[in-house]
Amino acid sequence: MTDVLVGIENLSRDFDVSKPWLNRVLENEEKKYVTAVNDVSFEIRRGETFALVGESGSGKSTIAKLIVGLIRPTGGQILFDGTNVATRGSASMRQLRSRFQMIFQDPFASLNPRWRVKDIIAEPLRTFGVVEGRAAWEKRVDELLETVGLSAKDGAKYPHEFSGGQRQRVAIARALSAQPEFIVCDEPTSALDVSVQAQILNLMRDLQDEFGLTYLFISHDLSVVRHMASRIGVLYLGRLVEVAEGKTLFREPKHPYTKMLLDAVPDLEMTGRSRQPVEGEIPNPIDPPSGCTYHPRCPLANDRCKREVPVLKLHENSKAACFALEEGRG
Repeated sequence: MTDVLVGIENLSRDFDVSKPWLNRVLENEEKKYVTAVNDVSFEIRRGETFALVGESGSGKSTIAKLIVGLIRPTGGQILFDGTNVATRGSASMRQLRSRFQMIFQDPFASLNPRWRVKDIIAEPLRTFGVVEGRAAWEKRVDELLETVGLSAKDGAKYPHEFSGGQRQRVAIARALSAQPEFIVCDEPTSALDVSVQAQILNLMRDLQDEFGLTYLFISHDLSVVRHMASRIGVLYLGRLVEVAEGKTLFREPKHPYTKMLLDAVPDLEMTGRSRQPVEGEIPNPIDPPSGCTYHPRCPLANDRCKREVPVLKLHENSKAACFALEEGRG
């Protein structure tokens, strides 16, 4: 058994954003595509939490949907326990589906408002045949509700009768009901109050220890990532620009973009250290910059950065894609 549970190799995804066919003919325009994910590779080890961070539009949620099979990749491989799930059909995927689940960003939108909570949680139990018989799945639903900090009596309620934090607990219980090994968490606390965020994050960590779960955790909140992640990957405009252990990335960020993200976090300890202000905005992904896509915002960029695309290379304890780092600039 290998230590790597999920392997992403050269993953890419393009979306057709063209105008309708008749408009293109009348206006003499070609098709337009946006590359949401561009040649991304990383590994997730068993039992760890791998986090993806980056600004809105960097491709985090697209990668999450690609991994769980909600959308198909344009290129590359998604290896789950050695099996390439990117090329498998829906029938063969059914055998693997119970082994990985997803927790969505908005718990109200991801829960069926017409179903009682007990039916929402029981659906994976029945679909994947985890337990047999109504009495067995009702008992299992009660156990799952209590596992996530709710009451067994809550199973008779509808999603609208719960608060945001309680609905997210229901979503977590539904994900756990299939007895998965791997859970993709797409900004699971971004819609919640700060105090409720802490409760959900602590619950997720406790469940990870109890069931030996592996997480892909997606967030734009670096304080949340610092609390949760074993390793962190930093995305910019669909490309992975840095990968490092959690403590290493916060202590010694290598890529200029990572440094900018960390400098944007409020310094509550008031250390007085120099900070780089956030400059510019993420470019239009339909017409991205040449070379390193970060060069229009990078204070260390030169002509090489505008011409060539950097690749991830090992720099001490981190991997980063940056010519300025290779050449010792800045």
